[in-house]
Amino acid sequence: MKSTGKLRVAVVGGGAGGLAAAIAAAEGGASVKICERANRVGKKLLKTGNGRCNLTHQDVRAEDYNCPDFVAPVLERMDTAALLDFFRGLGLWTVTDAEGRVYPRSDTAASVLDVLRLRCGKLGVEECCSCEVAGIGRRRGAWLLRFADGGSAEADRVIVASGGGTRLTAALGIPQRPFAPVLCPLKTDVRPIRGLSGLRARCVVTLEREGRALCAEAGEVLFRDYGLSGIVILNMSRLARAGDVLALDLLPEWEEAALSAALRSRRQDCGEQELLTGVFHRRLGEALLRLAPGDTDALARYIKRFPLTVEGAADAANAQVTRGGAAVESFDPATLQCRDWEGLYVIGEALDVDGRCGGYNLHWAFASGLAAGRSAVYD
Repeated sequence: MKSTGKLRVAVVGGGAGGLAAAIAAAEGGASVKICERANRVGKKLLKTGNGRCNLTHQDVRAEDYNCPDFVAPVLERMDTAALLDFFRGLGLWTVTDAEGRVYPRSDTAASVLDVLRLRCGKLGVEECCSCEVAGIGRRRGAWLLRFADGGSAEADRVIVASGGGTRLTAALGIPQRPFAPVLCPLKTDVRPIRGLSGLRARCVVTLEREGRALCAEAGEVLFRDYGLSGIVILNMSRLARAGDVLALDLLPEWEEAALSAALRSRRQDCGEQELLTGVFHRRLGEALLRLAPGDTDALARYIKRFPLTVEGAADAANAQVTRGGAAVESFDPATLQCRDWEGLYVIGEALDVDGRCGGYNLHWAFASGLAAGRSAVYD
């Protein structure tokens, strides 16, 4: 990095968090350089929300993350209202859908990236793409960045924003948590759901372990040939283990006894084959009848608790988030600076922090980036 007389801040990674960190540091008067290994910044951001970029949620709380005590100080300063103020200042207009998810008004992720890059450009942030940082360390009182092509650069502050899977901080002795995909579909026993692939159903899903309910959530599930998908299932994937049970309540508005009586009456009117016609999609009705042929009480029990045993994560390569990374205990939750290495900050998925599906993880990326960028300059 060129010597300009300003505080030199290197941001490793040009994703959502890295761009936010660069803006915050540059607004504080620092000379900022983004080192991005891809051929352009923000490539992953363009894919979020199926290309629409669900950048936050109207109700973001610390309890929505795996490390609530750690994320709380950042979220207290950068809640949804504050983050939307930041983006309005960049010129982005947003809309909120019926379920609280916030999107750009343009309905395209490119608008989010455009306003971030425009602000970086106005602040003089240098984007260095196809620039992979292979290691970081200290040299003569400064931070040294070693690049994969053999080059190097020095900085006064380093913000690691390189996402899930990064091992840059491990070489500094910072404890790491194992990486694992989360927010992904789940493989299950497929025998009860054969023939249902592509079918959607609104229900309440309860995740059970050894007969004990861990959590429950209402929403839409998508049956797949390997198991289940949908936002509810993606959220369950943060907790699910092989051997757990996903119990689907397919008619949550009914009590089991009343449902059994209603089905008994329907059987007299329409017979066995058409018993669930008009209640469920034909294929789902047929699958349920196969589980409890001729037994109304058993059928009602299956409708109220349709159990599928979890076998593991599905499509892990396309998981929305990676759990694991630098252990949060090694960082000051107020500044995101490493307790043992002055001038080193880690943000976003590079930390062992993950949240629910629905804008929570992008909110953390932006909020932690802004927190670290400001801390790097002012603290």
